[in-house]
Amino acid sequence: MRMVAEGGDGANGDGSNGGTGQENATGSVSGEAAPVRVALSGGNLPSGLQDSADGCWTGICTDWNVDDVVVGDKSFGTGFVIKCTLACGEHENGWFQMKLADRYTKLDATFGIAADSRDDDGTRALKLNVINQGTGQVLHTGTLERGRSYALTGFDISGVGMLRISFEGALGGVHGAVGAPVVRR
Repeated sequence: MRMVAEGGDGANGDGSNGGTGQENATGSVSGEAAPVRVALSGGNLPSGLQDSADGCWTGICTDWNVDDVVVGDKSFGTGFVIKCTLACGEHENGWFQMKLADRYTKLDATFGIAADSRDDDGTRALKLNVINQGTGQVLHTGTLERGRSYALTGFDISGVGMLRISFEGALGGVHGAVGAPVVRR
C-alpha cells in the first residue's frame, strides 16, 4: 500500500469513509470479539486498545482526542496531535501506540502536519513511521510536508499486535497530526 499525497484543492473531508466511527465500537481487545470498525480518536476506544496515554513526558505531548484537526488542507472532526513543548530540538521523536492484538487487518488515516503548527518558515518536514512494534518492522515510512495531507486507505495491518505511529523531526514548531484514524477487520 502506498501513501497518496493530497493537497491544494481546498476540499474538506471527515476521513470517515461514510461512517461515524461509532459502529460496533464497543467491546474489548482482550477476550471479546473485536469490533468490525473502531475510530481510534474521539473517546470511543474499546478498553485496552490505547497503549500510550495522553499527556506530556519529557516535553513530548500527545493528545488522542483533538477536536477539529486540520491536516494539510483537510478538516477532520477528531484525530491525534503530537508536539514538543519543552527543550525541543530538531530531532524529536514521539508516537501513538495501539494494542491491536492481531484482531484488525486495515488502517485508514490521513497524516500530515497540523495546520496550527507554529513553524515560522513553513519548510520543516516530519518523518512518519508506521511500525509493527512487536517485530520492530517498519510497515510504512514517509516524509510529511506542510500544507499537504497523506492518506492511507486500506493499509494492511494483518498480524500486528502492537501498532506504533511515530513522528520524527522538529516537533516544537511542527506538530504531527492524524485525521480520523480507523482500524477495521
